[in-house]
Amino acid sequence: MLHDHSNHGSTNRRLLLSALVFFVSFMIQGVGGFLTGSVGLISDSLENLNDAFVNTLGIGSLWVAHKHSPDHRLPYGLHRLEVINSLIVVILLIVFGFYIASEAIDRFQNPQPIQTEQVLLFALVGLTLNLLATRILVPQEADEVINNLNLKGAYLHALTDSITSFILIISMIVIRFTGWIWIDPLVALLILLIISRGVYVLLKDVLAILLHWSAFDHQEAINDIKKLPGIIDVQDLRSWKLCSHLAIATAHVVVRADRLDETEAYLEDIEYLLWAKYKVRHLTVHFETQIMADRHHHLFIHDHDSAGVEDPIHKGPHHHSHPHHH
Repeated sequence: MLHDHSNHGSTNRRLLLSALVFFVSFMIQGVGGFLTGSVGLISDSLENLNDAFVNTLGIGSLWVAHKHSPDHRLPYGLHRLEVINSLIVVILLIVFGFYIASEAIDRFQNPQPIQTEQVLLFALVGLTLNLLATRILVPQEADEVINNLNLKGAYLHALTDSITSFILIISMIVIRFTGWIWIDPLVALLILLIISRGVYVLLKDVLAILLHWSAFDHQEAINDIKKLPGIIDVQDLRSWKLCSHLAIATAHVVVRADRLDETEAYLEDIEYLLWAKYKVRHLTVHFETQIMADRHHHLFIHDHDSAGVEDPIHKGPHHHSHPHHH
């Protein structure tokens, strides 16, 4: 399994520093929201707390995963901790969302006075801190934009937080001059929509990993592999993600070769292609000649009723299948 640790140290330091900035912003704006009566300020602070949680848990899960080497009991190590952390964040965001929604609805029904000048002060501090976090996380190299999804995601979250803080400031200015205090819970619901979108994207990514969605476009990858010299066909290509940054793939590849030592060059070409274009970190390839491929077929059997009745792997001398029994 290939691992690239060259940029992990720099990324982790930036994520940790930004998490600290987000947490300070959460504390300041959260206290400010309760002191001034602004539910918009409270919702903005909770969004900062979310970013602090995401960055800190992400760093922690990577650190634990890198400290625990794969073994016979955990053949892929502890990289799936990232998925557990993401589920924790989703649950927290849902709880925060219900709180913000209930407070905003209550403020529509029972308007309360807002100390706009104090809210403006706290919101300006929050905006300054969010801009600082954005500056810390901005990708510094082209490779970070393409390959460092953790850093890119954190940067986009920080940028969104800065925008919501700016919207909050504008809303307080409008309330100050118009007295339309209903704008404050409206802004809170707007921020809640932004948080809800983050929950949806995060939950979708978690489900994609847990349900073993393919890590890339298989048909495109097959077409690319078949363009390599000596490759006749690609069968039974499968891919999945262990976590957000580790993709795994297996395949049966039909080649023009008569001996096993002739397949080494093919393997190197396929490994390089799948790593460079599809970011596959771990690849298992079963090479076959055309004669072998004609004698075999590869079928994934999902049979709930035949467990213990028959052995589908050995039904015939040339039947290769992949059973999945319960």
